[in-house]
Amino acid sequence: MGIGVNHENKKFKGDLEIKPLMGNLGVLIRYKAVGTEGFEFNDERTLYNKDTILYNEEITIICRDSNNEVSLWTLNSNIGTMHKFDLRRFRFINKNRNVIIFGFGGKLEEEVLREEITIETWENGDISYNYSWGDAEGVFISRSTVRMKKIN
Repeated sequence: MGIGVNHENKKFKGDLEIKPLMGNLGVLIRYKAVGTEGFEFNDERTLYNKDTILYNEEITIICRDSNNEVSLWTLNSNIGTMHKFDLRRFRFINKNRNVIIFGFGGKLEEEVLREEITIETWENGDISYNYSWGDAEGVFISRSTVRMKKIN
């Protein structure tokens, strides 16, 4: 769990759950980004309502595809359909520090939506989960970043 910033420079609480799948054949990720600012919190009589401040909720699987390539599939509330992200880069820094980038669409293909998810592991056990994207006719830049600490 950790605090991140989205593309509108609004803070959110990121919750990430990671579980192995089927004898370590894959990884299941459940992720939720819930806003921490806005009118929902300005009135003490207003109770928390996740539907009004939910920025993103997703179920993601990382595993090998039928070509034996590592890929990421995600179904999330922002896109609304299942998307496959190809492994673009893996950087091994040390045993506990790695950077993995999955994406679809070329960064310079401005006529279509393109997106990347970057997962970083840190020496102290933290995990970052970051989104970069460019809409059709839009600039491809980092849009949502969060670094989370393990909680029990």
